[in-house]
Amino acid sequence: MRLTACVATLTVVLTSFSVNGCADKPPVTPQEITVTLSVDMPRVQTMQFLKQSALTLKLGTVQNDKADTVIAGASKAVIAGPDAGPVSVIMSGGESSVTPWSTMITDKLPAKKL
Repeated sequence: MRLTACVATLTVVLTSFSVNGCADKPPVTPQEITVTLSVDMPRVQTMQFLKQSALTLKLGTVQNDKADTVIAGASKAVIAGPDAGPVSVIMSGGESSVTPWSTMITDKLPAKKL
């Protein structure tokens, strides 16, 4: 008789946990990511394409504070390498903006992910 009562109690507790566990979902938060690309183009042309693609994708206000940095909304791209190319582009920021931005670069330029 005791075993049956224990099994019944355990069944009720497990059912309660599984119902409550499925009902409470953590809030979704945007992820911060970093993508590094190798672009086989000169630095100036790569910078121009970064600005143009950020405007095309409407990532936000495009700023060019430094000669090697493009800030587009909450995302940032930094170019490193010789002026004649090839260059590396390090993109960081929110996943929802970095992913389409880096995808556009790999689709349109001679570029690959590192």
